[in-house]
Amino acid sequence: MDENNLNAQDGQGPNFVPDGGDGNKLPLKRKVAIGATVALVVAGLGLGGAWATGAFAPKSEITKIEVDSDGGKKQVSGKTDRTVDWALKIEAEGVTADSSPLITRYVCTDGADEGVEFYHATPASDAIEGKDSVQLTEGTWEITAIPIINADGSITTPAGGGEQAVSGDQKDSRSTEFAGDTKPAENVTQDDIDKVLDKVNEAVSKGDGTLTGDAGKDVVNKVTDNASKAPAADKEKVEEKKDAATDSAVKADDKKADAVKPSTGSGSAPSKSDSKPSSGSSGKPSHEHTWQAQYRNDPVYETRTRTVVDQDAWDEQVCVGSHIVFSDGAIFYDAAAAANYQESKAMAGTPVSYYTVDDYKTVHHEAVTHQETYQVQTGTKQVLTGYRCSGCGATK
Repeated sequence: MDENNLNAQDGQGPNFVPDGGDGNKLPLKRKVAIGATVALVVAGLGLGGAWATGAFAPKSEITKIEVDSDGGKKQVSGKTDRTVDWALKIEAEGVTADSSPLITRYVCTDGADEGVEFYHATPASDAIEGKDSVQLTEGTWEITAIPIINADGSITTPAGGGEQAVSGDQKDSRSTEFAGDTKPAENVTQDDIDKVLDKVNEAVSKGDGTLTGDAGKDVVNKVTDNASKAPAADKEKVEEKKDAATDSAVKADDKKADAVKPSTGSGSAPSKSDSKPSSGSSGKPSHEHTWQAQYRNDPVYETRTRTVVDQDAWDEQVCVGSHIVFSDGAIFYDAAAAANYQESKAMAGTPVSYYTVDDYKTVHHEAVTHQETYQVQTGTKQVLTGYRCSGCGATK
């Protein structure tokens, strides 16, 4: 008889273990199997309570990514927040491919990167078409943009942005679109220019890879070149601001390079404050510039002379004398002869009367004029204004 039938005959079920003599005992292997089953049931009850309370709930393991000094990415810990590609676009009258880059500012106000602040530069051509993006960790970010200086010296102030909820949910917004008003170049003052250049200086000092080193210099050059086109621009002052911003870009690049150098100390991972900006920017990698000469067409003038009339020519009637006309038609230009004629007519019994008529002649006056010189455009000529990279829009 097999073991299952043995227990069934005793009416105790398949798990019954009799206390009787040796003939009723189960083999040792059977007892071990039954003991393990009971232990698992008890453990299962305990684990069930733990799962119900969440004590053993699985935790996501998402790799922390930060941006190093050359725009690449590095892992700094095993657990971090997911990143989201956040697109950028601007649509404002006056902004063209030759405008200065769209420089955006990011401040994390809630989330794992709370307190992080950085700036990012997008070439105007990419910003117009919405081709650029940055990587932001999930949370709440305040996104704003500084003014853009256009190729004619006008200034466009971007509108839009503000606090944005950055979420990995595809249904949520994953971009910021800016509009803006443009101040005509003829109304731009040096004070307006100073304010923009000061903001650019701050941006390169806190910028990602698109605003430091050579990339930062290119951005500064583009902004200041456009600023100098404004009629009211003080070119010496613009040059001073340019030097200051360029210096900031170089220092920021050096600071990033120092931050990623291997530590000679404990060898611990870099702290949050040592590796900002930590919300990885998807700044474009460095590349070889393809410089193309840029020209403008300047007018060519010729100096000519013309006569300007101050007073037109005119004729004047001038009285030059008079003559005497008698009632019988006789005319005399001599008063004595006219008197004798009147006396003789009276003695003859045919008296006459007379009247005097003034005599005039026309005097012509020539026009009053003077000579003056003036400029006449006779054509145009090309003037080299600098060079522009056909790939990224940088200028020099």
